[in-house]
Amino acid sequence: MADLPPDAAEIAVEVERITARPGDAADRVPELMTVLHRLVPYAASMMCVLNPELREFELVGDAGYSEPTLAYMRSSEHYHEMELLGMDRDRPPMCVRDAPVPPAELPSWAEHLEPAGFREGVGVTLFSPDGRHLGLITLHTDHPAYPSDEARDFLGSLAPLISDAVDPMRSIVALAKIVADAQAGVVLTRAGNVLSLPGLVGHPLLRVGSPVLAVAAESLAEGQVQTSFLCPYQSMDGADEHVRITVLPCPSSAPAYLTAVVLTSPPGGLRGLTRRELEILGLLVDGWSDQRIANRLVIAQRTVAAHIEHILIKLTVPGRTLAAVRALRLGLYVPQSLIRGRR
Repeated sequence: MADLPPDAAEIAVEVERITARPGDAADRVPELMTVLHRLVPYAASMMCVLNPELREFELVGDAGYSEPTLAYMRSSEHYHEMELLGMDRDRPPMCVRDAPVPPAELPSWAEHLEPAGFREGVGVTLFSPDGRHLGLITLHTDHPAYPSDEARDFLGSLAPLISDAVDPMRSIVALAKIVADAQAGVVLTRAGNVLSLPGLVGHPLLRVGSPVLAVAAESLAEGQVQTSFLCPYQSMDGADEHVRITVLPCPSSAPAYLTAVVLTSPPGGLRGLTRRELEILGLLVDGWSDQRIANRLVIAQRTVAAHIEHILIKLTVPGRTLAAVRALRLGLYVPQSLIRGRR
């Protein structure tokens, strides 16, 4: 690697140090790009994460490109171009000279980059160890000699570290640890899909289309910072039980298409509240009257009143409004859309 900087080993150590640093990806990117400039003397650079639902890139950091060029780089047309080049797969970095398609046939190069004075460049795909396509780095130079083949290949050896540095799941996994007894979890996307949460298994209640996810999305739409509620669930041995669901909005630094972490955990202490009382608490949280509750649960209104009396005693509150407030704060209720039909 004769064409590598004499401090190539130091560059690797520095990248590893930045990657290991806590905080958001956006805080690590400027330092990473400064270090990479010692390897490739770029005139413009961009680091972006992939929005797989829109098939577009979201910028995390950039320098040296015009706004029209950046607009194209963020577009689905650019993502399609990356597919054409095979850069939607985990592969070694590719310079412009390595492209399987003549650069003149690539809109990004012919219409944006070459007219701006760039003469070479390299693209690095970023993938997580579990195979998630995280994003892309581009470094463009104003001299055809850079980057060298050796620098390109050395970038490939740094790609796993850089991928870890910008992986949005790092901050999301840290967020999920707020629920210490979480047993399963997923990340909910803006389109209603779910992504696996590293370190946690999935759960039948957290599958796409689940009413639990609909309740989670509704709580986000209402602007709730954190939501916890109970969901009836029949265990493998046929026993009726409850699972606690906790919904945590993703950090503001996460890509826009990731909306929330949804976790399951044991229900915890229920203060002696029965299945029916937890259902009624869910309806009280929504402000329902006794008559409406009776109609919904197909029970007599006097039965509803008796249940509410028991609820007030168990929650040690003087009235139904405070019972609803306490149930909401403690997550001691079943949302009305999760209430099972009459047995």
